[in-house]
Amino acid sequence: MDASQEPDVQVDAWVDAPPERAIWVASPTTLWKFDPQTKVMAKVADFDCSGEPMIDLAMNANEELFGITSESIVRIDKTTGACTGIVRGAQSLPYATGFIAGSEAWLGYKLGAASAIDPDSGALTFLGQMNDDAGNQFQASGDVVSMGGKTYATTFNYNPQVGDGIVEVDPSTGAVTHFDGVTGIQDLRGLAQWGGYLYVFSGNGKAYLATVTDAGVNMKFLGLKYDFGDAGDGGDGGSDSGAAFSIAFRGAAVTTRAPVQ
Repeated sequence: MDASQEPDVQVDAWVDAPPERAIWVASPTTLWKFDPQTKVMAKVADFDCSGEPMIDLAMNANEELFGITSESIVRIDKTTGACTGIVRGAQSLPYATGFIAGSEAWLGYKLGAASAIDPDSGALTFLGQMNDDAGNQFQASGDVVSMGGKTYATTFNYNPQVGDGIVEVDPSTGAVTHFDGVTGIQDLRGLAQWGGYLYVFSGNGKAYLATVTDAGVNMKFLGLKYDFGDAGDGGDGGSDSGAAFSIAFRGAAVTTRAPVQ
């Protein structure tokens, strides 16, 4: 075979490149990267967002990271934590957001109100209320994720014995299409997926693996290992089982190309 007959393997080398195995997680001040295989939570960088605490994260198919702060919509550098403002000084921003696989629409909730977010301008377009066909009203507690043709959101429940819920929503209207069940855990802030499993992060620094079946929602506690890099404990990390350290999680994000099985 001469050179003219050799296959051009370089052309397609990047086309089907898998996404980075990472779920991006925020505390109010810091960007973290969670590996769903090793369960290591690695510190990436402190946010540089004009002193505005981070509320939520979202990521599209191109693995571009966006954030919602206390008063801004921003792009985030995944290496440095630097924020580039899309719109600043905004009020009443959604705090539970996520990109939708396929359409790449950015959906956000503030309590029960659903909006589409324009990632270029930050403009919000009202879509509807977080209600179901029976007239039940829901309010988002923390986050949204797209997985396998469905869109999931966490919802408030103020009974500590019941805990927050997980619902399926229509991303075009914001309406609840199915109530999956309660979790027994309150203050659910971050929601992402990898390999067909939901990963849930709470405001008190805990992480859970969630599975949704016809019988409801099953939550399994995950013992995290921390990697603080050069700024921490030498990179060895440690388990959170002793509650010596915890992160006040405020949101999570994963690319819409993340594997669903």
